[in-house]
Amino acid sequence: MKRIAYRTGIAAGAALVLLVGAGLAMPAWGAALTPPTHTPPVLQSEMAGVTAFNGLTAHDLSYSAMDGLEGGGVRIINGDTLQDVATVYSSQYANFAWAPDDRTLYISETYWTLGNRGKREDVLSIYGGPTLANEGEIALPGRLISDPKTHTFALSPDGHYGYVYSFQPAPAVSVIDLHARKVLTSVEVPGCGLVFPFGKRGFASLCADGSLAVADVDPQGHYTVRRTKRFFDVMHDPVMDESVADEHSGRALFITYDGWVHPVHLADNPRFGKPWSIEEAAGMSPATSHVGQITWRPGGQVPFAYEPSRHRLFVLMHEGPAWSFEKPGRQIWVLDTRTHRLLDRWAVPESAYLVAVTQDTHPLLFALSHQWLWVMNAESGAVGRATQIVAPGLVRVRGE
Repeated sequence: MKRIAYRTGIAAGAALVLLVGAGLAMPAWGAALTPPTHTPPVLQSEMAGVTAFNGLTAHDLSYSAMDGLEGGGVRIINGDTLQDVATVYSSQYANFAWAPDDRTLYISETYWTLGNRGKREDVLSIYGGPTLANEGEIALPGRLISDPKTHTFALSPDGHYGYVYSFQPAPAVSVIDLHARKVLTSVEVPGCGLVFPFGKRGFASLCADGSLAVADVDPQGHYTVRRTKRFFDVMHDPVMDESVADEHSGRALFITYDGWVHPVHLADNPRFGKPWSIEEAAGMSPATSHVGQITWRPGGQVPFAYEPSRHRLFVLMHEGPAWSFEKPGRQIWVLDTRTHRLLDRWAVPESAYLVAVTQDTHPLLFALSHQWLWVMNAESGAVGRATQIVAPGLVRVRGE
């Protein structure tokens, strides 16, 4: 496959230097060049090196860029300083995940030999080391190419296995052994989509009839898929693709377009909790899909961020009618997922499409529009810093 070579490295990388030699003092045209009689001075920029990448810090944000002119890419920004940490090249509509060591980056992506056409190649690219250099790729049987969706690619909690959702020729999940760097199997999930890992090797997918497809694995590595009961109304109020799940504990919150939260404990035999309404938690009537009802609803590109350690859910909310889920959020609502209580409502300087929260003891909240990144205090909602960014597609923080 022909591929244009791109340099991948840390943002503080060496500058391009134009060397100045004695040739600038040439005599008339045609005269012989005279070798320099002294060694040119070494410029400071020639001594610049590459700042070593030591892994994601607690307050780093990584996001995929969606700039159609510059191509894709995964960019890392330090939330405390707003300094660029690194940029790694990727194709458009790529998905990515960090290994548990916070130093190895996996990118699920697709290329064509002629740029936007030609022979297609799906790969899982691997980057790591002090310069986040490419360490190879694993050929994939296929992957889903669409608007960026967080749950089309995921890792097992221990980072041993990767799961890539594909649609060739039918819905399936490719299971990859990341240690051996090979695809182990492709598990068909008819009528279902996305992937939510749990346990050592299990995963679940959302199904078009309102159920879950649960993939169990036996000691020999063979998967068996079975369906659960239906737990949401797919016709009137389906759950959103960007619902949240904590693969370490198995806690998942599948959230509908009208703001109903369906708690599920992911396991070989999932446990379904009682649904609750985001709007009711705020003392309002629940949202419905009835024509003409204008009320607060979740919306945006990645509208939810989850902090499992403190059971806090952050939701981008907007006022609108039913099915207005593509609208960005004017406010961020903070909810306690145990008591089903609204803790705070914070205004965003400009309507945001994506939200993320760090997973440390002093968390930062990130709100992103198509041009701006705001860094907010996750306790008070105060905006501390802001910077312009390339339009983002997906967001990740350490520990997710």
